[in-house]
Amino acid sequence: MVKEIFAPRLRALAALALSAGISATAHADQFIGFAQPGVPGSWAIESFPVINYSTGGNVRAGANTVVAYFSKTGFTGTTRDQIEVWAGAIPGYATPAGGSGTGAGIASPNVGLEYYYNVVEPKSTYGSPDYRTFWVSPTLMVEFPNGNKDVSGFGAGGNRFAYSFSVANYVQVGKWGMTFTPVGLYYTDRSRNGTDLGNGEIRNLRGGLSLWFGDVAAGYLVTPSLWLGIHHIYSIYNRSASDFAESREGKIGPSMTYTGWAKYGVYLSANLNFGYYHSANLPHANSLTMALVKSF
Repeated sequence: MVKEIFAPRLRALAALALSAGISATAHADQFIGFAQPGVPGSWAIESFPVINYSTGGNVRAGANTVVAYFSKTGFTGTTRDQIEVWAGAIPGYATPAGGSGTGAGIASPNVGLEYYYNVVEPKSTYGSPDYRTFWVSPTLMVEFPNGNKDVSGFGAGGNRFAYSFSVANYVQVGKWGMTFTPVGLYYTDRSRNGTDLGNGEIRNLRGGLSLWFGDVAAGYLVTPSLWLGIHHIYSIYNRSASDFAESREGKIGPSMTYTGWAKYGVYLSANLNFGYYHSANLPHANSLTMALVKSF
């Protein structure tokens, strides 16, 4: 069954970073095979590394690392649906401003809830030409203030509440599979730290509403345990209710998911994203995103 092959799923990975007057979220990547449930009644340690390299040599690397639990059944009382809950935080590093410290820190202590429902149940062997399945998976995450008062480095700007919501979907026909989120919402509240605007005015700045569109990871099952394909995402940061100027970026690149270690409860996915568009107030950036999961 699919739920025995794939344990990982979407994690709305987002951390507010204040730099050069821009409030930017670390985007939430989809991976091939996500939006499917884990093993019923299991626990998992999940880590979602993101390494972002932007023009000028600036590096931002972090990994939302959580402990998750998957229910035995969902609201239907069967394995057709399932509920996942988790708690975690994002340790990482960001290139600091000159002379401002090491750049290491912890961002976004978070809890989350994800619901999985199998709209179209498979009626044939996994990977066979007439195999069909469709999962839908709404996800809600709440981030808590991290207490960081630094002006640069990883975790700076994270001393606030934030909320994200999205609905992921997984479709597989034969050996073709696609996980996609049409649109995701991410809202950051006002920072608990005051920012000096340079004229003696101290304000608690708000990131407001950001969105991402067309977060798609689609591919082909080239071997019984290896998916290869492509990933795309387009993000709009600080779109409304924000004290920062709106910025945009689009990224695209190769994607993979490997399930060959499933008997050990280990799963691996990765996207290599190349920036194909960015607004003038956001530097060009490429990124490597991964999902590392160990279920128990």
